[in-house]
Formats: sequence, structure tokens, C-alpha cells
Amino acid sequence: MTRRNGQGPRQLQNVTERFRKGEQRLLRILEEEGLITAKEREGLIEQVTAAATQKRTSEVLDVAHSVHNKIIQVLRRGKVPAEQRERTELEVLYEINRLTQTCDQRETLFGRLFELILPVIPYENGTLFLVNRESKRLVIAGSRGDPVDLIGGVKFDFGFGFSSWVAKMRKPILLTELHRTRAPGCGAEVGSFLSVPLIVQNELIGVLNLSHPKTKSFTEDHLRMLVLIAGQSASIIQRLLMYEEMERLAITDDLTGLWNRRHFLQHLQAECDRARRYDQPFSIAMLDIDRLKDVNDSLGHDAGDRILADFGRLLRGGARSSDLPARYGGDEFAVVMPMTDREHALLAGERLRRMVAEHVFPRRKKLTVSVGIASYPGCGSNPLELMKRVDVAMYEAKRTGRNRTVGRTHAAGRPEMASSLVLEAPQATESPADPPQATVPEMARAAAAA
Repeated sequence: MTRRNGQGPRQLQNVTERFRKGEQRLLRILEEEGLITAKEREGLIEQVTAAATQKRTSEVLDVAHSVHNKIIQVLRRGKVPAEQRERTELEVLYEINRLTQTCDQRETLFGRLFELILPVIPYENGTLFLVNRESKRLVIAGSRGDPVDLIGGVKFDFGFGFSSWVAKMRKPILLTELHRTRAPGCGAEVGSFLSVPLIVQNELIGVLNLSHPKTKSFTEDHLRMLVLIAGQSASIIQRLLMYEEMERLAITDDLTGLWNRRHFLQHLQAECDRARRYDQPFSIAMLDIDRLKDVNDSLGHDAGDRILADFGRLLRGGARSSDLPARYGGDEFAVVMPMTDREHALLAGERLRRMVAEHVFPRRKKLTVSVGIASYPGCGSNPLELMKRVDVAMYEAKRTGRNRTVGRTHAAGRPEMASSLVLEAPQATESPADPPQATVPEMARAAAAA
């Protein structure tokens, strides 16, 4: 099945649109703070809108750098009264804004953010929580000192802990007299506690907590400053998450969640280079879902897409941690098995075949797969040769009855039964009450037959 559902382009458009709205919000805040004029804001927004219309990542990144350079120039014009501290609030916001240009990895960004907060808000422990898009729960993304939260045993909409309550209420909290309460899950003592939500365009992306072991260490001014920092940081963090999402979409299949064909072939080339350098074997398994076209014809392509998505989850969970499973195209899937010779690859392929045959897919469908195996170096020394061999082995499995595993023994010639090690089982039925019982020949007997 070659049909795609088109979710990838739509997701990229959504990411670009959220980027545009985030930039507009940032510029509006700068105007409200008196840092730029309305005319300057309108001019910068025009640049952002024009870049978003191009729908190209390079255009978006270029205009982001242009806008932020302009903002940095504006912030540098600000007058800092002599009586203020060495690092003023404006300087902190300026440095936070520069993080977009200086940090492209989340660990670096979060670490630098905690460093910038310290001179203006004296804290000992800080924790940044971000909302996981799948579970809709807060997870720790970064910290300085010990991770800190309160009332860890109480559950709210976004998980356990006081941070989840802050996320639900979307209100900052200042607690100054906690009598050195020990934070759950760590050794940190908390006498003063600050917690603020990170919100961009009415979308909650996380919560930022700060604590100090002494009481009355934080003031209302500290809370006000942290709210400003959170507003600025939220836009920058969201932008980083969007970039990460765009990178993920570029290498994954949007329907199954597996690596896409391009990333698979890039990894396969790297695996060939590694195997050649260290003189180690590796193998490829090609899996083709048997008679999926019949499912599409009888139940429709939506049902077929649900089955493919379920197959992707099944393959991710069933593959070994060292394997790289990918959607190669349509109803064909491929798995790179590092440091795996032919015999062990056949066993791994047969395990995947059994796993699929025993699984109940959406609409209570029972399906099978035909599995082909090719190994380096016996079946080829480069990705093109190996993919040809594994494709021939997979089609041999389909030609000889489907729902079986066929492995190539050499690169030359068409694989015949005498030159292939075949692990086979009866066809699976569609009845969930009568799962297939696979009968696999012993490896020694099969090898002797080959």
C-alpha cells in the first residue's frame, strides 16, 4: 500500500504557524514594555509573516535570527540607572533572548537559563518541568541542584506534585514560610518556594520551580521577576521544541512513528561502514504484511491506516533495543540488526513473524508477515546489494506460501529452497479465538536441508 495520509506536511504547517504566533507575542510584549515602538513591531511582524508564508525551515530560521538581532539592538539602547545592580532585569531578559542564537541543544539552553536567573533571584534548587505531548503530564526536563517540588503524593490533572496544581491553575505561587520542609523525592530542604507556569499563546508548556532552604528568602519582586523570565523563556523553549519536532518529522514516518526510508538508508550506509571497519557482521530483515490490500478493499483505507499504525507500535516494542525498525514503503518494513549474523537474524526474524501472527489488530483482524533476511558480508558489501538480496528473499517467502521467514545464504543467483534457510508456519486465520500455532523446524535440520 503506497497511500500516505499527508499528516507530515500538515504538522510542519502547524509548527510554522505556532512559531509565527509566538514571535508576534514576543514582539507585543516588547512593545508593551516600551522597548520598541508600534511601527518597529509592525515591521518585524511583517518579516515573520513573510517567512512563515514561504513554508521553508531555512526561511523561518533566517528571519528568526534577523528578528532577534533587531531585538538585541533595541535592548542595547536601554538606559540602566547607575543605582541598579550590576545585572539588571533588562540585562537578564536580554541575555535570555540571546539564548535562541547561542543554544541549539536543550541541555545547554536549560543550564544557561538557570545560570541567568541566579544573579537576580537567589535560589539553591531549581527545576524545569515540561508537558509531555503524548501523556499530557509534567516531566522533569532540567534542573540545577536537587529537583524540587511539594506535596508529591497528591495528583492533579498534569500529574503528581504542587507543580501540577500550578499548571492546572496557571497562576504563579510564592511561599515564604515552609519551615524547612523536605521536598519529596530528594534531600533538599525547602523554606521558600517559587513556582510559575510557562505559557505561550494560551498554551501551557511547563512549570518552573525555585526553592531556598531558608524562609523569607523570596519576595514579591522576585516573583514578579520570575514571571517576566518565565514569559520570555516560554517562547524560547517552545521554539526549541518546535525545531526538535521539525527534525523528528524529517526522519520519521508520521503514520507508524518508525524511521522513514531516507533515514533508514542513511543508517544502513553508516552500519555498512562500521561493519567494514571493525569486521563485524550485521543483518537486515524485510517484513511485508500479507494481503493488506484485501483489508483496504474490504474495510477501507482508514482501517488499513489504523492497522499500519498498530503494526508500527508492535514493531517498535518487539524489536531489540539495538535494532533500527523503519517503514520502507507502503506495507513493507525493514529492520537493521547490528552485530547479528545470519543464523541469529533468522531467529530474530522468526520471533517477529510469530509476534505479528499472534497479535490482534484493529477490527479484530489477524494478519501475517513474510520475512526476508540478508546479512553482511555474505549477501553484499553495500546498501544497494543488501537491499536487493533481502527484497528477493522476502518475495521468495511470499511466493512459497507467505507467513514464513527466508534467509539468503549467498549473493549470487535467485534464492531457491535449496539455497535458502526457510523457517515457515501455517497461514494465520482471522478468528481471534483460534490463533495460529507456528511450527518451526530445528535450526540444525533446516541448515542441513539448505
